[in-house]
Amino acid sequence: MLVDWLTGLLSHWIAYPTLLNILVAMTSVVTVLLFVGVSFYLSRQLVRPWVNHLIDWFEGDTLDATTEQRPALASHIAHLIPAILLVELVPFFFGSWPWWESLVHTLTWLYLYAFVALLLAALADVVQAMLAARHQDSNIPFKVISQLSKLVIFIVLAIMTVSLLMGASPAYLLSGLGALTAVLLLVFRDALLGFVASIQIAANRMVARGDWIEMPKYGADGSVIELALTTVKVRNWDNTVTTLPTYALISDSFKNWRAMQESGGRRIKRAILVDIHSIRFVDAKEMAKIKQSPMLADFFAEQTLINLDTADLTNTALFRAYVEWRLRKHPLINQNLMVMVRQMQPSEVGLPIEIYCFSADKNWANYERIQSDIFDNLLATLPLFDLQAFQRIGSRRDEHDLELT
Repeated sequence: MLVDWLTGLLSHWIAYPTLLNILVAMTSVVTVLLFVGVSFYLSRQLVRPWVNHLIDWFEGDTLDATTEQRPALASHIAHLIPAILLVELVPFFFGSWPWWESLVHTLTWLYLYAFVALLLAALADVVQAMLAARHQDSNIPFKVISQLSKLVIFIVLAIMTVSLLMGASPAYLLSGLGALTAVLLLVFRDALLGFVASIQIAANRMVARGDWIEMPKYGADGSVIELALTTVKVRNWDNTVTTLPTYALISDSFKNWRAMQESGGRRIKRAILVDIHSIRFVDAKEMAKIKQSPMLADFFAEQTLINLDTADLTNTALFRAYVEWRLRKHPLINQNLMVMVRQMQPSEVGLPIEIYCFSADKNWANYERIQSDIFDNLLATLPLFDLQAFQRIGSRRDEHDLELT
């Protein structure tokens, strides 16, 4: 035994039993630590290439998806080798000292339990990274499943640790968990709620990574970058990140724009406010003046939406017919979806003429460009129909009226 050998070796120079025992204990502990350190270093050098080769074989076309997870997995496997060796060699190191042997034996098993749990958790991370890379378009919450697996692993670790320290069987501890149910529910409340929410989210395909969601209550308006067991991370359009509880997606309302992105177009719903004082009937003289505009030549040649010969024709009706004709001819408006021009309730800010249609291009920048181009044209066309957009202050007519007064 190591302790007996050290005692015999050091007793030739040290005559005091107490000092001799202290030096033997310190030397034994240092020897054990050196043994663990050297065996860990050697095993890590051997394990790392083997782990990389094995993961490369499993990854296939998702190569490099687990670059961040590989070092932890190799390190945890390497820790198991000195732990297993130490379990077998504890009697050799401390066989003559039962108290030390029992203490080191318990610590070694705790060490082994901890790194088995860490190994399984690292393995769950590797599998999650591979599956997420291989099935990027899948709605399966791989991260949630991984986190749930790790939660179960560490619960088992806690039970095994307490069982070892108390000297009782895990079955005995589990039989007493009923009394701790309320405490456990309180401790794991977020995890349990997140787990239930994750099942409902996955089953109903409510949210997936990459979806654009709006949740004003939490200040979230952007793309989902992480859907985890207890939290959801949203990268907002200003590049800030909002973190909200997973269960909030079930308990609170939110808007998911995925349906729009999967549909045939993105809605344009905006109104032009027409000054009511500029609305009038269009007589023959006024019609002749309007038809003289080169900008409206194609409209009058092709339009079939309105009867131009009626006596009660107004310039707003003519303008609405022009707007609808233009939308029907626009190459970037989806003609398979609703295209409508409607007159809304008049108010103190004028008569709203609302455009309701769908842009065929759903890209945000392109959508805004299409919408702006349409309204630039319509606002510039208003004077051709002798109409004026309502403006609270600064309009030319207001300035002219002020000059007259």
